[in-house]
This record gives sequence, C-alpha cells and structure tokens, in this order.
Amino acid sequence: MEVGSSFRPEEVEVRGALCVECLGALAADAALVDRCGAALCRACAAEFYAGCAGCARLVPRDEGLARPEDAGALFCVECFRAPAGGAEPPPSDEEVERLVARYVGLHAEKKLLEDEMDEIKERLKLAAGARSRVTNAVVLRAEEGAVRCSYSVRTTWDAAKLSEAEALLGPEPFSSLFERKVTYAAVRERLAQFLSGADDAHTPARELVRAAEQSAETVTLGVVAPKKKKKQAEDA
Repeated sequence: MEVGSSFRPEEVEVRGALCVECLGALAADAALVDRCGAALCRACAAEFYAGCAGCARLVPRDEGLARPEDAGALFCVECFRAPAGGAEPPPSDEEVERLVARYVGLHAEKKLLEDEMDEIKERLKLAAGARSRVTNAVVLRAEEGAVRCSYSVRTTWDAAKLSEAEALLGPEPFSSLFERKVTYAAVRERLAQFLSGADDAHTPARELVRAAEQSAETVTLGVVAPKKKKKQAEDA
C-alpha cells in the first residue's frame, strides 16, 4: 500500500531575505524561520506566530490547532494529526489494507440497508398518518416489536418581520417575547488581513480575536468509487 510522504521539519531551508509579514529586510543572523521555511523578523514572529508544541517550529497563530487535553498549546497540522504521547500507534500497512477492505464492504451493506429502511419508513409514515394520534404519536405494532411515529412542529421566524415588530414594541418588551441568538462566521480573507496588520491601535482587538478562536479538525471517511475500466474496454 502506497503511503504519501510526511512533513520533515529538519529539511526546511530559509526562503527569502525579507520578512514575509512586514516585508522588512533581514540580517542573516536575525531571521527566524516558520515551519515552511519562510523568513520572519523577531517582532512579527512574536506577534503573529507561536512555537508548535510538537516540532517547535513556528506556526501562525490563526492556523495553529489545539487539542482539548493540551490547554493553550498550539500544533501545526502534521503534529496535530500525529498520535499524542502514549497514544496507540497507527496501524501497519497490512492492517490498513484489511481495514479498508472491511470498511468498503460494510459501507456497501449499510447503503443497501439504509435504502431499504428509507422505503419502509415512508410506508410506515403513510400508515401512521391514517391512524389516530395519542399524545402526538402513533404506535404501530407487530409480533416482533413496535415502532413509534412521533410528530413535532419546528417553528422559524422571519427576521425582517420581527424587526418591524421590535420597532413597534420597543427593545425591552420585545426582549421579553424573544431571545436573540448571535452566531459568527469569519470572512476569512478580510480577517486574515486584519490579523496580519501591524498598527498598534488594533493590537488589543487582534489579541482578543485570536483568543476567541477555537479550532478543531474534523475527520470524515468516504468510500472512493472505483474507476470504470475505460468505458468497459470500449464496450467490448
């Protein structure tokens, strides 16, 4: 089984004679190096970068990843993915091949089961719809067991119309009727420019924004569809 090459920090070489953040000229003995070999002045390294808790290479604070068990520590992508100290070692190539084969087989079985279950669900919903509800539910029984079909209503509110209602009622009466919830989604390009800025006026705000960020990597498995053999050998 072919395995891709991994990042090797000891092979990184310094690139460029200018700091990649402020573009200031660097003396040969004053440059620091990030995990990819880009040169940094000491001021920019201190403000925008942190040492990876794994390989100790400098990683941008807004790109560093943190584990719940390592409070405050930042990791580069490679070290974040590596097993933590004392963790179980990764499986061998032979075991990976066995696991992949088993996973692909189970995935195919699961797909068939899910398709059949979806068909059965729709038929049972149709059957439940023709029966009387008890406490907003219908129980369908058979010798092997029972299935409960529960009904619930999800309500959403039009924000524009509620804004008009708030203007008529006033903020205080309106807040007694509705709870306001706020979520944030980063405008990544603008946020990156803001965090890489060097003006002193926004330094406290930058630190607060960095402290507010919480990053977690999500791992998703998906079965790769097999390639068709050149249109079935040109339709034989």
